[in-house]
Amino acid sequence: MKKDMDSATDGSGSSSPLGIALNVVSALKELGLVVIETEPTDAMVAAGVAAGRTKPDGGAEAARAIFKAMLRVGGRPAELPR
Repeated sequence: MKKDMDSATDGSGSSSPLGIALNVVSALKELGLVVIETEPTDAMVAAGVAAGRTKPDGGAEAARAIFKAMLRVGGRPAELPR
């Protein structure tokens, strides 16, 4: 990783919660991971309906179910640096 989690500083040389949080976000990005809602937003559902070319009357529920199923299964396991 570009930044060591133990070296999170606030610029003055001392550890800070913000510095640590920024390093966590950076590490997630390097691993190709993102943090998202556990429930899809209306915009996400609309995009899913459009991408799946499903009917709007039943497509929203299908898009929500597909989203939740994908979250349950997850993606590739992250390989954390040692």
